[in-house]
Amino acid sequence: MTGVSGHSHRELDEHYPSRIYAWFVVALLIIAYIVSFIDRGVMSLLVGPIKADLGLTDVHMSWLMGPAFGLFYATLGIPIAIAADRYNRRNIIILGVALWSLATAANGLATSFLFLFLARMMVGVGEATLSPCAFSIIPDYFRRKEALRAVGFVTMGQSIGAGLAIVLGGQVVVMVSEATSVNWPLLGPLQPWQMVFILLGLPGVVLALVMMAIREPKRRGYAGESGRSFADTLRFLSTRWRAFGAVFFGNSVVTTIGYSYFWLPTLFERTWGVEAGQAGIYYGLVLLICGPLGVICGAKLSEILYGRGRANAPYLVFSASVISVLPFAVALPLAGNATLAVIFLVPLMFGLAIASASSSAAVVHIAPAEYRGQISAMYLL
Repeated sequence: MTGVSGHSHRELDEHYPSRIYAWFVVALLIIAYIVSFIDRGVMSLLVGPIKADLGLTDVHMSWLMGPAFGLFYATLGIPIAIAADRYNRRNIIILGVALWSLATAANGLATSFLFLFLARMMVGVGEATLSPCAFSIIPDYFRRKEALRAVGFVTMGQSIGAGLAIVLGGQVVVMVSEATSVNWPLLGPLQPWQMVFILLGLPGVVLALVMMAIREPKRRGYAGESGRSFADTLRFLSTRWRAFGAVFFGNSVVTTIGYSYFWLPTLFERTWGVEAGQAGIYYGLVLLICGPLGVICGAKLSEILYGRGRANAPYLVFSASVISVLPFAVALPLAGNATLAVIFLVPLMFGLAIASASSSAAVVHIAPAEYRGQISAMYLL
């Protein structure tokens, strides 16, 4: 495992940015993750108003929440990662944040399924820039052990963002059910759900400007030339398919479970008679509490095990967390009532957060610097 990483013993002799500045960059990346998950997740709480206003079906909504975002988010990650391994990663992140924020606001201008699909697609294109560039850039700010912790904390932004999206969305559903359309200058009449997208999207443009304070760090730990081709990356992976295949497959399980819960508020409403807004508050609070706790615990466990000489520390934590969540994932939709479903949701979200953080750390841990961006994108795909 240690031989795969591509980091040399000279790492200790290299000059790194100050810890304060490095953690400032991590804080900005966490905020970016929070914003990204709010922008991608709030639609799950607006299913009813969007369907009613645009005359859509559940199938339409599943296309919007799934393929419209996911296909482009995943597939475009690879060419973006190739660029991240060759060009300025900070600039790519800034462009991505600005793009997905404007696209989120554009969701609020939609008057048809096609318009909403295209806007949602552009959200996925913009957000595809964040993870490959973040996973590539973070290890260049920290030494090895601390980089694992930093990656874990960045992934914590996913849980916080998802939780905020659901909690805020729950309140939005209540407001939408009581509000009426507003006639805006230049834009004309807008429904409350449309105003939600606009108001959530525009702050991301401000974040893109703030992120210009990030400096592109020196690339470290290269065992060979930078800017490797995609064919080079595939050849590298083919010789280490067990290590990378395990974490790729495991993360696919975690992601499938996690993203299926875009429908969780609707499940609570239709199965147990809990209003979508109230269900969103339950789900969001569990995410806000258990998500960050899971990330912190997972990162700490990996750090402790790595400090004790277990080179495969992130793998151990990841494997244990994936196995532990599966019974709760099966039990939740079979629960007899909403209270029991929420009880199952607590360990499930805690375990998924551990799995997400430790799998990301595992990829960064074993991927050499010259391949890291592309491998991170394939991991997300």
